[in-house]
Amino acid sequence: MKTRLLSILLLVVPVLSIFAQVPPPPDYGEDSGTPGAQDTPIDQYLIILVLAFALIGAYYFWNQRKLVKN
Repeated sequence: MKTRLLSILLLVVPVLSIFAQVPPPPDYGEDSGTPGAQDTPIDQYLIILVLAFALIGAYYFWNQRKLVKN
């Protein structure tokens, strides 16, 4: 199981660089929104965070199920 998890991570981590984007420069015009408001970086990586959470959760519950069987 650990080798599968490691191989999945080795395949997924290089793909994450595809989603890396350079943020656009700030807009200081009249329609720039409230002063000092910043974009949250979690918006850009929400899909990746959800997938990572699902993988970690599945791994945790898989190990718990194996411990209960023994």
